[in-house]
Amino acid sequence: MSTIAVTGASGAVGSRVLIELSNLASNGSIDRVVAIDRRAADDLADLPGISFNRIDLTTTDIAETIARCDTIVHLAEERSSRPGKAGDDEAQALALLERVLLAAELVECRHLVLLSSALVYGAHADNPVPLTESQMARPVASLSLAMAKAGLEHRATRWAEETGSGLTVLRPTATLSEGDSSWVGAAIRAAAAIRSEGIDPPIQFLHHDDLASAVVLAATRRLDGIYNVAPDGWIGAELFRGLRGEAQVRLPEKASRWRHQVAKTLAGGSMLEGLEAYVTYPWVVANDKLRNAGWVPSYTNAEAYVAGTPEPLATSIRPQRRQELALGVVGAVGAAAVGALVWSARRVLR
Repeated sequence: MSTIAVTGASGAVGSRVLIELSNLASNGSIDRVVAIDRRAADDLADLPGISFNRIDLTTTDIAETIARCDTIVHLAEERSSRPGKAGDDEAQALALLERVLLAAELVECRHLVLLSSALVYGAHADNPVPLTESQMARPVASLSLAMAKAGLEHRATRWAEETGSGLTVLRPTATLSEGDSSWVGAAIRAAAAIRSEGIDPPIQFLHHDDLASAVVLAATRRLDGIYNVAPDGWIGAELFRGLRGEAQVRLPEKASRWRHQVAKTLAGGSMLEGLEAYVTYPWVVANDKLRNAGWVPSYTNAEAYVAGTPEPLATSIRPQRRQELALGVVGAVGAAAVGALVWSARRVLR
């Protein structure tokens, strides 16, 4: 049997992973779980088979904590909200991973499960639909989170080759659930509702429960290699419009740069430079490889989207803010786009 360490154990994914691993520890399938997070979590600490350690990975060595662990599940991230400047996120993420890899090497832990993102494939006009794990990673350079995840994959792969260790890289799509949204999940959800006319690439939404079950499978089965994590299929334009309801906004193509500003406002500022490509071009992924390893999603794309979207986007925007947004965009794009923008705004307000 095995002992599994989990960093970022208090997060939306980590907490779900602990619950599943605790059940496995209770029935004797694994020995125990070493949970690591800088945030306290009394409810998780009381789970059977869980040893919870309140540790800040940015400042503390964890070698002693993970001694006798066979597998490390690395879910910790330095930023819990949206990423910042390009380069900052990659440096911070790499610093955390370096601490984990150093500790793993010291205690001879020989398997790492790394949570990456399907963002690393990039969103490009020539992307196949769907993307498989054999596709080359081509992250959009201006999206810091995508670059950071690609950097983590590269470093972890080099570590695995140098030490002869096993490595599982999980590439989930946009992830949502009740009360929780990954940064990319929340941003994609909001930004996808504001696209120019004629642009309707397929999109995917993954429930946190399904991502957690993929993590547990990777850790307990010691899967090796890259695995996409997504529900079966994807959401097309018609279904997405139905799910969005009155929040669907269509802007003229000439208003591209102002559309970006609109999306930033509707997403609460989470629409950052580089994300627009991900709602313009396809980047949906196939889950066949993970399914063949025994994983089965419990939620469809639509179910995950509904679970992570408590109310229509339009109803969450204050009327005064809607008016400010409409006036700002109209003044910027000029008279040629006024009619289309006002028409779109009226649709939102109905």
